[in-house]
Amino acid sequence: MGISYNKAILVGRLTKDPESQYSQNGKQIAKFTMAVDRQFKKEGEAQAQTDFLRIVCFGKTAEFVGNYFQKGKLVMVEGKIQVSKYQAQDGSTRYSTDIIADNVKFMETKKSNDSESNRPFNNDEVIANDETFDAPGESGDDEVPF
Repeated sequence: MGISYNKAILVGRLTKDPESQYSQNGKQIAKFTMAVDRQFKKEGEAQAQTDFLRIVCFGKTAEFVGNYFQKGKLVMVEGKIQVSKYQAQDGSTRYSTDIIADNVKFMETKKSNDSESNRPFNNDEVIANDETFDAPGESGDDEVPF
């Protein structure tokens, strides 16, 4: 295995609960959006903007995310950036940028989470994804290819 030049490591909060579905071959897929702050300087002062990034997980990672990730949780996602091109129903070409998660991890301790959390695992556990993602085909949704 060679060096991977397409690698993203992100820390942010889920904007809503993950959505789970199954592929045609029965593999679980989980999708969620996370809010990630981006720092920059404007006129010498530190500024921040928030990017809302779509994350896609497969297999055991998707199962983990579907079972334990919730809106507002602070998480780390390690993965790769993928830009997909597809044709919308109106015939226009659209692009979709997603982060395909290889590893996911909670970034808060159990004590800092709300009391509803009953995670039966160590916070240092990282869930690795061993699946690949194919670009979406024609989509019924003009905005999103999922």
